[in-house]
Formats: sequence, structure tokens, C-alpha cells
Amino acid sequence: MTELTRRTVLLSTAALGAAGLAGCVGDSDDNAGNGGADTGDDNGTENSASDGSSGNDPGDSIVTLETVDTDCAQGDHDTASIDRGEDVVTVLGTTPAPNPCQEAVLAEWTIGEESFTLVIDVADATESDACQDCVGKVEYEARIDVDDPSMISEGTVRHVEGGSHSVAVGSGSDEAGGRDEGGAASVSDASIETVDASCGGGTEHERLVAVSRTAGGVTIDGVLQTSNPCHRAVLTGVAVTDGRLTVDVAAESTLGEGEVCVQCVGAVQYTVDVELSNADALTGVTVSHPDGEQFSFDADDLDSG
Repeated sequence: MTELTRRTVLLSTAALGAAGLAGCVGDSDDNAGNGGADTGDDNGTENSASDGSSGNDPGDSIVTLETVDTDCAQGDHDTASIDRGEDVVTVLGTTPAPNPCQEAVLAEWTIGEESFTLVIDVADATESDACQDCVGKVEYEARIDVDDPSMISEGTVRHVEGGSHSVAVGSGSDEAGGRDEGGAASVSDASIETVDASCGGGTEHERLVAVSRTAGGVTIDGVLQTSNPCHRAVLTGVAVTDGRLTVDVAAESTLGEGEVCVQCVGAVQYTVDVELSNADALTGVTVSHPDGEQFSFDADDLDSG
């Protein structure tokens, strides 16, 4: 496996040349054009960003993203977990990629007093066109330096090439969302998958929501109405308040700049999987759509999956 190389850049500056990653058949050019940057000897590709609450202006929060490993995808390759230490919040994740010759990049971020959102994309890590012919996975580590990590209780990690994960933040080496026997229900992990997006119409694409229990949480199957079918479903909020789970689902366009979509009302079908600690303590579920429509279910009304 080709050795990973490490580089550190500010997102507000130009990228400093690409390094070969695992899974690439051909190596990229040697550090030409990197402005003499110190690449170091450690594995991984790292970049960092100064960040305010909007993710655009410099501020007190620093987000550092490092590509840890890449390979052909096997098993679950769309995951995220969050731990909170004394002086940093750490996100460990794996995102799907078109091939193994990719690196993780920080596309967008927002950091609040009690929560944060990271959007992780991938980009070519080498200028070579030669790469293994397989779907790739990129493992990464993101570190968020904030003034008071103890205030951070929830994080959302969205993979541009995969799904969205809303995770309760654990402390230190504890498992995020670990079970507290006899306690209140809380969110351990949440992810959303867009099952289908097509032109809507008729009873087949009515905006419906169904909720069923799973072994450790709930599964939500629903349909969003959109201005056209070129959309996907995203999670904008997952929380448990007074025993009731609230899940906010929105839609975002999949169109790139200059692209057009078929002109029809769209129907976006999605599935949300929510893992819960103390799921038996759940009193109900409310699902919200962007048009203000809400679907509420009492715990006794939930079907068994």
C-alpha cells in the first residue's frame, strides 16, 4: 500500500500540492509546486480552518481535518462517531468515495455554543489517472478546538458522498451514546438515506411518514415534496426532549452550477435510522418536513420493524 504523506494548510489559502494515498496504482509527482511546505513523515493528509459560527470568518474555533487511510470499500463505509475531551472535540469517520485515490476535505462547517455541523467531501489526492477500479472509502479524523468542549452536546456530520449523521457527544474515551440503564432516552446516532427521487403525483407519492421500532431505536420512512426531483433528503435536527424524539428532515438540491432538472414536482423518498440509548424510555416521535407539516406518533403506536 502506498504510504500516505501529511500536509497542513489553511483552507483560506491555496492548496499545496497533492500526495499519493493508499489504493492508487500510480504515484503523483514529487512535492513539486508545494512552495517548499514541510510535508513531514507522518501518515495522513491534514488541513485546518479558522472558523467563526458561520464557518466563513476567522474566529476562536479551529477545525483540523486529517485523512487517515483510504482503501476499496468493504462493509459499512459511511460512519461517524464523536468524542469530547478536555480541550478538543474529535470526530472519527468514514465516507464513501468514487475510488480509493481520494482525500477528505472540509466543505463547510458551523460551530455553535452547544452543537456543530461538519460537511465532509472528498477530492482527488493525486494528479495521476491510474487508480484501482473500485468504490473507495476514506477514513478521516477531524479535531475541533473550542474554548469549552464541555458545552458541546451534539454534532452533525454530513458526508457529501454519503449520508448525514447526527450524534450525541460522548466524554473522553466513553462510547458516544453509551447506554445508561434506567435513564432517559437519548440519541446515539442518526443517519438518513435518500431511497428514490422522481416526479411526484397520485397516491403513490403522497407525503407520508411511517415509524417503526428497531432493536436499538427507530426507523422512519417518509416522502418529501420538492420543486423538482433533483433533490436529496438531509437531516437538519435530531433530539430527544422530555422523552419524545424529534426528527427534522429537509431537502437540498443535487444540481451543480449550470445544470437543469426535469420540470415536475418531485417526490423524495427517504429512510432515517436513529439509534437510541434507553430506547424503551421513548414516549413518542415527531417528524417535521420543511413545509411545516408534522407527523406525530405515540410510543404505543409504533410498529415493530
